[in-house]
Amino acid sequence: MPSSESRTYVTTTTVPWAVAYLNDAATIGYDAKIESLKWLLEKKPASKSRLNQQLQQNHSLNKRQANSIIAYVEGQVKSSKESRGNHLKQLIGQLKHTTEVIEKLEKKIKAHRKYLQAFEQVNRGKRKKVPQSLKPKYPEACPMRCADHLTLYQFAQVKLHQKKRYAHKLRQKIAHLKASDEHVNLGNKYTVEMIGSKDESYGNQICQLDLIGKELHIRVPYALEHRYGSCIQFPIRLPQHGTDLLATAWYNRQALTYRFIQKSLTEWEIHITFDVEPAPRITAPVSWGAIGVDLNPNCIGWAMTDKDGNLDGFGQVKVNIQSQPKGRTEAIVVDVVTDLTTIALEYKRPIVVEKLDFTEKKKRLRELNAKARRMLSNFAYSKFLQLLKARCFKLGIQVIEVNPAYSSWIALIKFMSMYGMNSATAAAFVLARRGMFLSERLPANTAYQGTEPRKHVWSDWRSVAKRTKGSSRHSFFQPRLTVYSRLRSVRGFHSPLWDEAISAVDNPNGELGEVGENPTGSRYTA
Repeated sequence: MPSSESRTYVTTTTVPWAVAYLNDAATIGYDAKIESLKWLLEKKPASKSRLNQQLQQNHSLNKRQANSIIAYVEGQVKSSKESRGNHLKQLIGQLKHTTEVIEKLEKKIKAHRKYLQAFEQVNRGKRKKVPQSLKPKYPEACPMRCADHLTLYQFAQVKLHQKKRYAHKLRQKIAHLKASDEHVNLGNKYTVEMIGSKDESYGNQICQLDLIGKELHIRVPYALEHRYGSCIQFPIRLPQHGTDLLATAWYNRQALTYRFIQKSLTEWEIHITFDVEPAPRITAPVSWGAIGVDLNPNCIGWAMTDKDGNLDGFGQVKVNIQSQPKGRTEAIVVDVVTDLTTIALEYKRPIVVEKLDFTEKKKRLRELNAKARRMLSNFAYSKFLQLLKARCFKLGIQVIEVNPAYSSWIALIKFMSMYGMNSATAAAFVLARRGMFLSERLPANTAYQGTEPRKHVWSDWRSVAKRTKGSSRHSFFQPRLTVYSRLRSVRGFHSPLWDEAISAVDNPNGELGEVGENPTGSRYTA
């Protein structure tokens, strides 16, 4: 858990003299921002102190006001460089994947063209037969959704042409981005920044909050003293949320940064930013059990383990975040995060989630089919993880991120039929055990026994995944009669799969079968 996090709370003001002052201060500050930006982009050898002196002389500012403007512009320049680098990296990745597709298509089309030439020579009598080394790569058929009635070979040629055009377009974009000057967006003109420091009184020397009188005291620039005096004060409404945290930061003399943004001609927003310490951890160590969470586009499964790594409860929450508006998707994720943290608070156990990165997959988003593109674009994993970490930070719940490698295959083969779970809850159980540093070996009755003891156990699961790739998930599900009934209902989550499995068993002698054995006598070996 991080030592501290930056939090921002928002309130508004409609006081007439405060609105008038902020309008004038924003005009002076924007001119100073432009001058600072030119100075920083030209990378003059002089130090920042020289820039600070120049801003004080040209715009009649004091030293701390000039420092706030310089710090804000430096942040915008840094953000612009990071965005430019990420954009360039994404374009290069897209070009790399497109080039790979072009090479595969050219190789396949070239092989098919050789086959067609040999077949034509046979028809003309120049050859007796087509060599066995030449095989057709495309059948003589048309795609069902092709409006122009092109054969698959002709369709591949058109696709190759389009890919080459797209690769040429990417090369032009990359060359233009490298040759163009850096562009920095300073944001809305009507914004005023006042950056604080822990060395200053009450966290900020030029803007101080009177928490008892609920007022703001702002130091006026020299250029506006003839109109507003040396200091201006006005009442504010404290934020609806986070007032206690704001009071703690104010009392401890922490750095308080204020940013004023014009919302309308008569209203300004006040953004107050400060560092917040995490709540005291209330969850037990992970060795005493954990709660694994597996996020899927249509459901979110969770599973809980005890101190021995055995299943102590599981459930799932049905969600629909596909093709939903942004606000509705966020509301759905918030409800799920609230339910998960409630369970963690009740059982005092940390939450284990998978550490996913879709950067490489999104680079070849153009090569995926429509269903995969839609699912990947609507998958709100980053938003889910962000909200989960924020709430756990506030409540004192530990969040552990683990590598999800082969977690789905381990869940399908090892635990889904053992406990009568579906794939989402079984994968969550695997993540919870992995968060407890427990290893997962192949089952003893598996059909794949070619294990190598000197290699990592994931190498065995890799070989199993290659052999069973493309199999239906339902084919791995066969309830085993070894599940305790207390696991079927935890916090109101009831799974009917176990009841259906029990009722479907036809055992007239009333005897329980062995683990993994069905009534017909065939043994489960996957």
